[in-house]
Amino acid sequence: MSDVKDILESVLHDEKLLGSRAFRDKVYTDQPIIKRASQIKTPETPQKIKDMKALAYTPEAYWKTSAWLFYTQGRFMEDYTDVYEYTADFVRYYPTYRDLETEQLRGYFSWRARLRKGEYPPAPIPFVYIRAYELINGIGSEQPQERIVLLKRLTAEYGDLNSEMKKLLLRWTVDYCVYEQLDPQLVADTPEMLYDDALIKLLNWDESGDDELFAALNYMSGYPFERSRYYIASAERFRAAAVRVFRSVSAFFRDHRKKPLCDKLFGHRTELNCYLFESAVFYDRNTTRTADYSLNAIHSYTCRSGIWRCDRYYGSRTRSAQLGELMKMLDYLMRERDDFRYKLRPAEVSKTAAELIKKELAAMDEEERIAKAMRIEIDLSKIAGIRAAADITRDKLIVDEEAEEHAPEPVTEPETVPTADSPLNGAETAFLRALLTGGDASAAARSAGTMPSLLADSINEKLFDVFADTVIDCSADVPEVIEDYADELKNYV
Repeated sequence: MSDVKDILESVLHDEKLLGSRAFRDKVYTDQPIIKRASQIKTPETPQKIKDMKALAYTPEAYWKTSAWLFYTQGRFMEDYTDVYEYTADFVRYYPTYRDLETEQLRGYFSWRARLRKGEYPPAPIPFVYIRAYELINGIGSEQPQERIVLLKRLTAEYGDLNSEMKKLLLRWTVDYCVYEQLDPQLVADTPEMLYDDALIKLLNWDESGDDELFAALNYMSGYPFERSRYYIASAERFRAAAVRVFRSVSAFFRDHRKKPLCDKLFGHRTELNCYLFESAVFYDRNTTRTADYSLNAIHSYTCRSGIWRCDRYYGSRTRSAQLGELMKMLDYLMRERDDFRYKLRPAEVSKTAAELIKKELAAMDEEERIAKAMRIEIDLSKIAGIRAAADITRDKLIVDEEAEEHAPEPVTEPETVPTADSPLNGAETAFLRALLTGGDASAAARSAGTMPSLLADSINEKLFDVFADTVIDCSADVPEVIEDYADELKNYV
């Protein structure tokens, strides 16, 4: 003890040290500048934590795994609560209770007590990992369905602290659903299940609706076409084209290739050994179990004597770069066909895929042309003229009826009769003949008691099944026969 006092005295009365700027410019109270170790107050360790730490030094702990020790200590502390303010941050890989100091342990159990009250205060990343380990190991009074909800809430509240941690938490959530054989709908909103759901839609392309198929393409495509300038300008047209193109390419692979298109884009389906709760501290208490479990139609598990196997599509399980190239090529070709202002470089796809895209775009253009040709537009501005003409016709008929008794027997020309296989009636045939021969088509219409535009529309409708197009152009004041069909129309007069 005298040696310690001598050292303190020599330090505190050193003239050179006292004359330094560090001491000269400062004022000190009568509190000692240097303290003995016995004078430094250390935080108290609760007896429960002391007892938990002692479990690591029992004879059984020497030959058991670290996962067993974590589970044993966790069950010992599952009801423990503390009130301790801990604001420091630290880093631990695969953290367990054994790795934490007393202050960190007290901080963790205080933080966990607040979680169980529905509060989610800030916390170091190791606290989040330990809480996740507790949930997947069944430590606590919560039921399995409750633990799934708590895992998802833990991910939502703290997942953004670390992207790798978030990925692991999401994976362990699905693994826990499998391990406890819970309802798959509990994890339907996880990336793992959303990926499977989109893949199922693409695999069943011939049965999926257009909206379902497009949503799956959007989720799985490596090319973010929803941010494309062309998509923003022509969303409906692109959506229709994307669905048609994927169906066309899928049908080609079905008919001309050994494997379907989705195998090329997303890998193949097989069954392999798997490890639930990989990268987690997990103690499996039932190593002899037998189980069969299915998440969905393309993702299932079996367990025999504690060995798990998983049947699913094995690949990158991320957005497909090849599907992205297909969608990018579609974007490029649609911009070229529409002479879009903002150009795009062509994507790297096979010649076959490029030709199939061009074929579908050409078919869409043809369908739009036919639909436009079949569209009937009524000019409301001409209704007044039609009514006036109808009034004149009515007055004329009244006068003709009054004079009919005294009128001489009229000499009538023979009515024009259509050919045997013609769908046109006599008035339509006479009107068409006048158009083809340069006659007075308006007079032919008047003699039939109707208007030229109405006769033209009637002829277009009756002959559409034969020509798949309108044969009389009504855009001018007087209807005109479309020159390409003139020779064929002569057969009808």
